[in-house]
Amino acid sequence: MAEEILPGTYITVRDEGLITAGRIATGYIGMVGTAERGPVEQVVALGSFVEARNTFGEADPWKDGKSGELTLIRALELAFNNGASTVYAVRAAAKTGTGALASGTLALKKGTAVVLTLTAKSPGSWGNGVRVRLAAPEGDTSGTKVLEVTLDTQRETHSGKDAATLADAVNRNSALLAARADRGSDVPDDVPTATALAGGANGQGTASADYQRALEALENEIVNIVVLAGQDATTGGETLTGHLNRTKEMRRERIGVIGSNGTDDADRIAAHSLNSDRLIYVAPGIKARVSDPDTHRDVEVNLPGAYTAAAVAGLISSLPVQTSPTNKPLTVGGLSTAFNQPRLEKLVQNRVLAVEKREGFRIVKGITTSTNPAWHQVTTRRIVDYALYGVRSACNPYIGKLNNDRVRGAMKATIDGFLTRMVQDEALTGYQLEVSATRAQEIAGVCVVNMTLQPTFSIDFIRVTMYLG
Repeated sequence: MAEEILPGTYITVRDEGLITAGRIATGYIGMVGTAERGPVEQVVALGSFVEARNTFGEADPWKDGKSGELTLIRALELAFNNGASTVYAVRAAAKTGTGALASGTLALKKGTAVVLTLTAKSPGSWGNGVRVRLAAPEGDTSGTKVLEVTLDTQRETHSGKDAATLADAVNRNSALLAARADRGSDVPDDVPTATALAGGANGQGTASADYQRALEALENEIVNIVVLAGQDATTGGETLTGHLNRTKEMRRERIGVIGSNGTDDADRIAAHSLNSDRLIYVAPGIKARVSDPDTHRDVEVNLPGAYTAAAVAGLISSLPVQTSPTNKPLTVGGLSTAFNQPRLEKLVQNRVLAVEKREGFRIVKGITTSTNPAWHQVTTRRIVDYALYGVRSACNPYIGKLNNDRVRGAMKATIDGFLTRMVQDEALTGYQLEVSATRAQEIAGVCVVNMTLQPTFSIDFIRVTMYLG
């Protein structure tokens, strides 16, 4: 405050009254899977399936789900079709062993010596479709050569007089290739006919360690729902559970959705040992139409429950935290099996989020795998996580401010405003809030916030009594 020397009015403005909780994400999906192109083990934010396809390429032919089929683009399509709006996607890949990740390459030579090496911009089989032609323009005697690069409908041209200038032109302007001049002053021999790059591989033979590395890229992102594309409870359950436990300790709370283990046997599905209020277990598999590479016609195939998990994640992401997925329709081509009433009851009793055929394809009951009844409903977990993020957002601006009654009162008002909005949005039916600090806590810089939250619950059962008169 200014020193009071001249007569006048001196004003101190306290900004605590302007602090409100920031915007809280509720439906951001983090997804990990294999793809034919795109950056590896790097997070890519996607807002549509068109973006996803442009970044990660197309799906490969479907065989049986056990032949290394690509997983990410299939799962992304299902998530976006069911309402996902923001997905943080990470491409996973095997870096060693048979079929390890590799980029398509082509060596341009002068005689027998390699003078210019062309490499696909990202590793994967997509690069094997890039074709290259090198020649001098017709009638040109300046010594300039033009490198033509094509991929499907994409076409690029780059020119230079030797390996070094060609490499520089490619590296500055190409969206498809990177180049290295091995002998910069040499001029590569012509490549008169379009020649494809070779050696690109997708690294589809992934193991849990490969998915673990990809998940690590998501740890510091604000995501609410995590899916391991193409991974079921048997192959990815432990990996996903470990990720959920780690991010909880890092204040990056989220839930995971994982599919049944490639079977439509209700007894085997119900025999799972999953038990977490942060993990949702989905069954059965779904039907999809894919192109048959031999006949070039669409055929119907069964995709395992891992892909049902992607559809369910997309649906949940589109719902407010207080809205249950129970009885909500999924946009899928069909179910790999239609469970009857006794089997559906068994699955629900064993904490499986089952999908049934009823006026379309609907989620029977939105439940987690937790054995604790307090955490059965998916909405309870989402509401509490939303409150955690909101209270942190409300409190963080107060870090570094005075620990006194005035500032604590302002902090309580900020938290109170956030929780009141949750009540108005019907995420809570009520709450109790206390913000305090003892003298010892003031000296230690500690402020204590105690809350009692009363989440809302969805209607799962309606009991009707009819009196006949």
